[in-house]
Amino acid sequence: MRTYQERMDRITLHVAEEAWKTPRLASGLWHHNDIRNNFYEAVYLLAASVDYRLAVSFPREEGAALARAILANVLSLQDQEEGSPTIGHWPLHLGDNPARAAKNPLPAELMSCLMAVVCERYASELGTELAASFEQSLAILYRSGFYLQPQRTFSHHETKYTAAKILFGDRYGDEGLLASGRSDLRLTLERLRAEGMAEYGALPWFWHWVQSLTSAYVCISDADIKGELADLLELLWHYRAQHYLKGAWIGGRMRSLPVDLPRDRNVAFDYVQFGDFELPLPLSRVEFAGLLHYEASESTRQYALRTEPEEIRYSIQPATGGQPLHGRIYRTAYAATGGITERASEFDNEQHRWELTLPLTDAEGANRLYLFSPGEGYTEGDPRHESDAGDLLFHGHAVLGLYGPPVSSNRLVGVLPKGEWRFEGGRAYGELRQLYVALFMPGEFATQELSDYIALDSPGQDGMNGFVMEAIAKSDAAERGIHSIADFAAFIDERRPNWTGLHNGTDGLSVSYLTFGGDELKLSVQPDSSVTRTVRSD
Repeated sequence: MRTYQERMDRITLHVAEEAWKTPRLASGLWHHNDIRNNFYEAVYLLAASVDYRLAVSFPREEGAALARAILANVLSLQDQEEGSPTIGHWPLHLGDNPARAAKNPLPAELMSCLMAVVCERYASELGTELAASFEQSLAILYRSGFYLQPQRTFSHHETKYTAAKILFGDRYGDEGLLASGRSDLRLTLERLRAEGMAEYGALPWFWHWVQSLTSAYVCISDADIKGELADLLELLWHYRAQHYLKGAWIGGRMRSLPVDLPRDRNVAFDYVQFGDFELPLPLSRVEFAGLLHYEASESTRQYALRTEPEEIRYSIQPATGGQPLHGRIYRTAYAATGGITERASEFDNEQHRWELTLPLTDAEGANRLYLFSPGEGYTEGDPRHESDAGDLLFHGHAVLGLYGPPVSSNRLVGVLPKGEWRFEGGRAYGELRQLYVALFMPGEFATQELSDYIALDSPGQDGMNGFVMEAIAKSDAAERGIHSIADFAAFIDERRPNWTGLHNGTDGLSVSYLTFGGDELKLSVQPDSSVTRTVRSD
């Protein structure tokens, strides 16, 4: 296995080479979709150009000159007008005319922290004029006070404000600001330890936590604050390790972008920290993964690589308040199953409640299986955004779901990873790497093979629907004489679940199922919406 520095070098070299080959637009930038992409890639190009350990294919001086030109162009788009309501900010999406694009607070949040790292590490490589521009830009960010926000929801935004307070307080000798940042840091530590990660599994925003706090850690001079930053970073990386399976995130999430569902692609930080999977190319959302790293403790890194079966249970206090959410995940070396029991209306309706997760491999395509009832924001071809319908039961590698009144329609859509599948009526039997998978539904469903997964669509009947999914390790199946998907289908077909109430629902809905291991599961939803979950173990 490569060292973390070798893994960082590989990312740096790859991004720098891609940046060198990217044609510049008329504006002088590479990208107009997000100004930050120009900043990230230019720093990579500069870093590779001046690092003689890296075997670049382009002329070093020309690479460094191009990087400086892009960085100067980015800095020139900052609002530096005193008295402007957007002073310190950049446009985010640049459109056809970057100079006139509307300013947005998002670039300053993360770029300010990363710019401090650039000044710390590459000041002598920037050249006199560009170095002065960086210093001026950072000074304007400091004076703008964009970060002067209290801790309310303990979000990635507020974490970046905390990091900025610490960085600017230390950099400019502002003891009051430094103390405020330290206070916020302690509040964040207390909140996470007591109530869990309000932004549970939120990607790519989790990496904004990591980058902003790591920026403060590498730049800060106060040893005590540095130690507290290390405590929070260690907590974050332990949280990541808990929800890690060979490059994949496991369990439910508060938010996810299409780059993260139904396949993990935002994996550069995991690759550097854990290194137990091949780096997939091309990379998505690399940000500073190859340039900025905090090495987690050996115990945390080994925890991420565990292979023994484990059941993970936890509760989370949502950022918006209300009742706690309860997470439950069963993880083995080959897969993880589970998520969040309760439905919550999170930001942009992006809550992702549950999944069967497979480790990340070189093969393209989805590495997770899940179903949901489409809700606000859902569009065909984007398997996110679910409705408020549905109750779930998690047990081992099995998940039961019921969807009934009061909604008038309970269509279910889903994602099946590529593999060998057999579809028979309302049943699906699959062979996925080291697993066999069974999926049962009370009615017919349609499937469509897409480029990276098989899409499932079930209309439901009379406003009601449901599913039972169970995954079984091939090694366990072999002990019962099951050596093929045909053997598995014949065995598991005899364990079809029992559905009641699906055609009238007046007495409630229920589904019962006997698992591969002999456990009796039952999920019931009464007319008053009360839910009963029953597990009887063999």
